[in-house]
Order: sequence, then C-alpha cells, then structure tokens
Amino acid sequence: METKNHENWHEIRLKGHLGENSLIWFEDFTRENSSDGETILRGPITDQAALHGLLTRICSLGLTLTLFRKLDQGAPDHGAR
Repeated sequence: METKNHENWHEIRLKGHLGENSLIWFEDFTRENSSDGETILRGPITDQAALHGLLTRICSLGLTLTLFRKLDQGAPDHGAR
C-alpha cells in the first residue's frame, strides 16, 4: 500500500491509546493520540480488499472502532508515525 495519493487516504479512530506492539499492524498509517483517549490513524487504503483486511485486523485485535472516514482529496498529512 505504498501511495502518496491523498484521494485514497482515510482516518480511523480507535478507543484507547494503542501501544507500540499494536501499531506494527498499522505500519502504513500515521498515529496521533487524542486528549480524549482515542488513537487516530491516517493512511492509504487502496481498495476493498485492503479495507476488509484492515477491518478484520481491528476486530481480531479486539479494538473498538469509533470513527472511519475518507479524507478529502489533497488533505494534508497529519500526525506522527
């Protein structure tokens, strides 16, 4: 999933702050910890298969998804790896 095309970038919010061990499952995403206790991931999702794999991973890790949205085309890169 090596792309810089922001057209396919998404934001995923998960309940709680993820530890470093969990972040290896989201290596193509930037991470930001919000003050309200959520982890914000931003990165590319290239197609339906990649989306399905990502949602399966979130479920398998027992994480709670609080928000999923497509970022606007040309959206700036936020957060830090």
